[in-house]
Amino acid sequence: MKASNFVAASLIALSIAVFGSCGVTSQVSKFTSSDIELGMNRSEFVGKYGKPNNQEMSYTPKGDKEEVLYYKESLYNGGLWYSVTTAFVFVDSRLVRQEIVNEERISADCDDHKK
Repeated sequence: MKASNFVAASLIALSIAVFGSCGVTSQVSKFTSSDIELGMNRSEFVGKYGKPNNQEMSYTPKGDKEEVLYYKESLYNGGLWYSVTTAFVFVDSRLVRQEIVNEERISADCDDHKK
């Protein structure tokens, strides 16, 4: 394959990936899965869902180690993009609580979401 053909083919593939990515939308949070159970191990959770966007650490009044892992995702619903942050609270490396801590509308269409 000539270098110019390879460059042209690469640019076309890249364009399809960038401009076609808006067609790949998530309407359901990956954290609504029944695979998440209270009591599950922190290491198992992070192995399954990846590193969190942010985390906090502290001790409970009883002296147990408490960690809060924050995961942020963009979801598309009803023609609107939303940014949803879900917190997972682990005490002594066991999941004790899951909650949505922030949900905000990002934009009304795909082009605004890419910015």
